Amino acid sequence: MNRTVAHRDQRALALGAAGILGLLVAFRAAPAWRVWRGEARAAAFEGMSQAGRSEAVLGSFPQTLDSLEARTARVRAVGPALLTGDTPAEAGSTLAGLLGDLSRQTLVRLDAIDIHVDTSRARALRRVTVEVQATADIAGLGSFLYGLEKGPTLLAVRRLDVRPQNVDSPGDQVETLAIRLTVEGLALVRARGDTL
Repeated sequence: MNRTVAHRDQRALALGAAGILGLLVAFRAAPAWRVWRGEARAAAFEGMSQAGRSEAVLGSFPQTLDSLEARTARVRAVGPALLTGDTPAEAGSTLAGLLGDLSRQTLVRLDAIDIHVDTSRARALRRVTVEVQATADIAGLGSFLYGLEKGPTLLAVRRLDVRPQNVDSPGDQVETLAIRLTVEGLALVRARGDTL
């Protein structure tokens, strides 16, 4: 009889242990497994998405390279029309020199030149602005503006103020004008040894 009780006790103990183990699996292991499975699926989905994005980037690489080559060709074509210099200040001096040469050709007297160079960012193309105060007659002013427009360097006149220098001048004399203008150009600032 001891054996049957012991055998029954063993069976009850085994069933109890199996029940406890079943409860542990049901309430602890199963939720943890579901969380792990969800995280694994999310990680796999993210990996597949990243792989898809990488394939898209690599697939568009030939078009991007063609676009870069086209932009480089356009900059090289426009290059001779830009102001150049090894430093931004040198590019500003180049623009002031161009304006000085043009003023001598058109009989415009330059009274003051103020050079401003965009140094806020380290980039190859910088904006160079020159504010000019000058004196000329109407023919000289017209020739000066025409020279700026047709010149080999791409320049823009951003502001132009023209006033008579003397309002009491006789009517039979050519009127002298006081001129203030702002001329702007793009400068290609390149390191020594670079070629365009």
